[in-house]
Amino acid sequence: MEIKPVERPPKEIIEGFRSISTSTISDVLDQMGLDCLVSGVKAVDEGFTLVGPALTIKQISGLVGTYAVEDFQISKLIDAAQPGDVLVFDNSGKEISTWGGLASTAAKEKGIEGVVIDGGSRDADEVVELNFPVFSRHITPRTGKTRTKMLEMNGEIQCGGIRVRPGDVIVADRTGIIVIPRERAVEVLEKSRKVVTGEKHFAEGLKSGKTFGEMHRKTGQL
Repeated sequence: MEIKPVERPPKEIIEGFRSISTSTISDVLDQMGLDCLVSGVKAVDEGFTLVGPALTIKQISGLVGTYAVEDFQISKLIDAAQPGDVLVFDNSGKEISTWGGLASTAAKEKGIEGVVIDGGSRDADEVVELNFPVFSRHITPRTGKTRTKMLEMNGEIQCGGIRVRPGDVIVADRTGIIVIPRERAVEVLEKSRKVVTGEKHFAEGLKSGKTFGEMHRKTGQL
């Protein structure tokens, strides 16, 4: 498996997105003409959230016995990651587990932020008990060992119909998963903060007795 280098956004940009919901970011991306919403991938536990730079992994899968156990290579991925990174897997939506409890334990100990998988994860109860954020298309007991091969780390992949490149900012919560292109992250953060300020003003107006229509006319926000 080839492991390519990755350029991560500044930490202050990553941290800036922690207080902003995916709904707000999605609205901003719509205004910018960017389609960045991952489709069909959900949190294993509804309380999971994550924010961090993407490390991308391309996989292929087949029937049991198709590949050697050594081709699974989860340990290499964890070793290559830094604290705060988000591992994003492209297994073409296959209902085969890429990730489980032992991997979650190792990743949490290293400080990895979480994983997003266009494929499957397993050991759901253990993952929830660990409180390690896992988002996947499927939850399945079917192991990836001898079924799955890691092809490349930190190339361009697809996840839930969205292009993901190493260093793109991943923001995920109960509502959804957003991929923010790394070169637009500063702009998206600035615009999102303005929306948050406007929505706070809108809510304060409602609490003070203004009607929804009055605040909409005043702020232009819904």
